[in-house]
Amino acid sequence: MSETRVFVASEPAIGWWAPTAALHLLFLAVAAGLCVLVLPAPLWLSIGLSLAVAGTLAPNTVPTWWLLLLLGVSQLSRVPSATDTVYYLLLAGLHLLHVVGSFARVVPWSGRLQIAAVVRPLQRFVLLQAVVQPFAFVALLLFGEIRGSIPWLPIVAAVTLASVAAVLFRGRRRANANG
Repeated sequence: MSETRVFVASEPAIGWWAPTAALHLLFLAVAAGLCVLVLPAPLWLSIGLSLAVAGTLAPNTVPTWWLLLLLGVSQLSRVPSATDTVYYLLLAGLHLLHVVGSFARVVPWSGRLQIAAVVRPLQRFVLLQAVVQPFAFVALLLFGEIRGSIPWLPIVAAVTLASVAAVLFRGRRRANANG
């Protein structure tokens, strides 16, 4: 007698996971929090919240950059201060919105997201913030209250950032070439 075997398909073991909707809702929560924190009411706040909701519901149609740009431009009228926590929260929040928004564009609302898939981007986020936040504090201590008195400073800052990016890109290309 031959024995009939029945194989039952099982779900793949993906480790720890979270519903992908949580990623979209995280984007909305961070975006709404930043809008309430930095945008003046009522017109700009309503525009910012509308962009946050639209960017959450249709991330491929409404670019998250529109919201990031609105939040960043809203700070042009403020005089920066080294003791202003809003500046540091906005600096970290804009970066977090960029990271989460990048994921939200490629992840559907229904599904599972492996926690391991977001570990590396979150490590990069923390590492970058560990460098940027103290650098911003020192820059604001040195130049925060003398707005506009050093007209060449933004040019020096841009050249410095471009140089650092070029060095990092060259190092990354070498690392990729070496395998």
